[in-house]
Amino acid sequence: MVTFAVSPVEVSPYEGHLAGVHDAVTSLKDFAKEECTNIIKAAPATDNSLAASTSGFVRGVIQAYNEHQNLELRPDDIWLAIMVQFGLYVNGHAEDLRASLVKHDGKETLVVEGPGTLYTANYGKLSVEMIAEMERFLVDPTLGQWILPSFTTTTDHDRIVGSVVMMAAMKEYFAYVFCLRCGIPNVTLLGSVTDWEDIRSRVDKLKGFGLTAWADMLAPVLDQFVVAAKGAPDVGFWQRICHKLGGGSSRSYISGWISVFCVFKDDGTWQGTTEATVRGEAVTSEFPIVDTGDIPSGYLTVPVTVDDNGVEYATVMFAGHMAFEAKQGSTTIAPHLSWAIALKKGDAASAT
Repeated sequence: MVTFAVSPVEVSPYEGHLAGVHDAVTSLKDFAKEECTNIIKAAPATDNSLAASTSGFVRGVIQAYNEHQNLELRPDDIWLAIMVQFGLYVNGHAEDLRASLVKHDGKETLVVEGPGTLYTANYGKLSVEMIAEMERFLVDPTLGQWILPSFTTTTDHDRIVGSVVMMAAMKEYFAYVFCLRCGIPNVTLLGSVTDWEDIRSRVDKLKGFGLTAWADMLAPVLDQFVVAAKGAPDVGFWQRICHKLGGGSSRSYISGWISVFCVFKDDGTWQGTTEATVRGEAVTSEFPIVDTGDIPSGYLTVPVTVDDNGVEYATVMFAGHMAFEAKQGSTTIAPHLSWAIALKKGDAASAT
């Protein structure tokens, strides 16, 4: 790092409007031109220290020059300013440059998959992965290494910006798809193999209560728990733990094998059907299809009278899964079993 004097003028503070990155993006002409409605994600999440500009580099320099502010520049700023200009040139001369840049005619569709939903996906990571996906179609597979910054000042954020700049520079040759897939990175099964085998054998007794259909649903699921506990998990099975259907303005449903734990509503009526109508279409699933509004309680309640030395109190006990726990730096979710006893409203309660 080096700082040097350029002009003897007195330094003046910037007095213009400052805001966050969201305001900077929504003020761009292309935000309106592309008919964008709202921002899904933007980075970095800064405090209100940004002055919106169609060219934060060039206009920022002009601002500092005209109004006597100091100027701070990083290698990443200079290089990516060059690459943005390069991208404009490529987009304006795509066919002239095709043979120098890509090995195909027309547009190739590149698909990168990742976990998450529209508002939770790691789009930065997906953008970086898109550059790797692009390589096999390039005349020079090291083109990405040339475009992306790799200086002593470069951060992961800069590499993401560089990746999106490269995607934009090559948009006449490629169509891009981020395919979002919800999923669980890792599963930990506590207990022993014997524990899981014990659960599997206990389920068979449900048939004696007229619950053969439910027992038959649970059996293959619990078989997979046993297999996994033995150290040979069927990853495909665990990837089918949960599947969401519908949504938007319509009703939403869950399926996947987690739904075998939702076959009875809160009033005890059966909802273990594997068929449903979603957005006007008949849907059949391997597992029960449950309306998300009908996911039953994971706990039970029972009234208990407490006789405290001749004074009776009406209470209710709660037991079951009334919460889930965020563990290990909030990166792991674990169902949490709890119990509680609560005093009901009544005359006796006032005696405490």
